[in-house]
Amino acid sequence: MEEGLRKEVENNFSEVFSYIKTILDEEISSIDPQKIEDGVRIAVEQEDLYEDWIDKIDSAPLPEIEKIEEIPHNDGIHLKIIYSLTVDSEKQIRKIKIKSNGKIDVSNYIITYREINGKKFRIKIEYDTYGNLIFTFEKEG
Repeated sequence: MEEGLRKEVENNFSEVFSYIKTILDEEISSIDPQKIEDGVRIAVEQEDLYEDWIDKIDSAPLPEIEKIEEIPHNDGIHLKIIYSLTVDSEKQIRKIKIKSNGKIDVSNYIITYREINGKKFRIKIEYDTYGNLIFTFEKEG
């Protein structure tokens, strides 16, 4: 990826993530830390994030291919491609699944990490078509 484009993509990601981080921090601080455990999901209505998510996350060119995998299925070979962008300790992931019938599924999400009440969590951040920002907490280690 051309250096100027990469810098633009990183800056756009950082801008959107900064906004999301503020929301995440507010949600974490408003919850009893004892109730945050593996598998907890928090959904926050954030319709105003829609355009930025589409423009700067969903449609951003990502510079790295993490994985290309052929997966045998009963109906033929499926292909999974994972692109990524890492900025600081956050990572944007785009997972593309191509089925043998030509159907394509694309998902975009962000991974970040937090220590809450002495426990380390990997937090998956998604945005759905209804305008909800979804945080899924996965315990590390």
